Amino acid sequence: MCYWVGTKNVREEMQRRRGEDPSNEIAQLFYDSFLKDDPQSVFREYYVAIGKSNPRLSVLLYDDRKGLHFSDMRWGLDWSYTDSKTGKQYSRQLINSTSEKAFFVHKDIIFSQRCVIPLDGYYEFFHFAGQVYPYFLHPVAAEGLFYAAGVWQETVNTETGEITSGFSIITTPPNPLAEKLHNNPKAPNGPRMLLILPHKEIMEYLNPKTSKDDLQALFQPFPQNRMDAYPTVRFLKKEFSGSIASPHVRKRVDYPELAFA
Repeated sequence: MCYWVGTKNVREEMQRRRGEDPSNEIAQLFYDSFLKDDPQSVFREYYVAIGKSNPRLSVLLYDDRKGLHFSDMRWGLDWSYTDSKTGKQYSRQLINSTSEKAFFVHKDIIFSQRCVIPLDGYYEFFHFAGQVYPYFLHPVAAEGLFYAAGVWQETVNTETGEITSGFSIITTPPNPLAEKLHNNPKAPNGPRMLLILPHKEIMEYLNPKTSKDDLQALFQPFPQNRMDAYPTVRFLKKEFSGSIASPHVRKRVDYPELAFA
């Protein structure tokens, strides 16, 4: 499952991109939103954000009212479906959503409420010889950042009137690297990876006028040669739980037994 992501180095990379290319619209928007003297909001930084704990992340989106902007949202989208034949209702929270079912599951929002989440990487858990090893998947230096594609929606609490915004990250079939690392035998959808958009495709994905065919054409595995991965400390174990909020979670650990994997 693609439930662990990182954003800690996004700020530094956005600053670098803005310095190298002042015409970079997203880097400039990031500066205006989070870095200038009177920032509009606080960028959410994590060495690792765990989806099942519903962390809040800074999300890039477009709407007619505000145009292109960043918004603070909860990771996790409340979803429900009523079977028209049986009348039975199904509901669950979607942290991830498969690209193959996105136009059915999110038929009410996918054409108008798409978003992009800037990341410095994400984690997968490699299963080998009865043990589990976390790997940090990250963009190569020339790539800089991952831009994960998602959908979002607002939910109104009928009792309090409170409005909350949540998002779900779309996943695709994996490239060979992600396929090797996402090998959990219990994964319900088999090996997957985040839907990562090349920088040049971000605006097309966010544009509400983009057609269904053109959107589907973007639902492709991110090229393996533009990313890399390494094993890290086993931060989900109790003795390493304090690593989640520290640089230690990114430390490379070369487990000798993985030479045989």
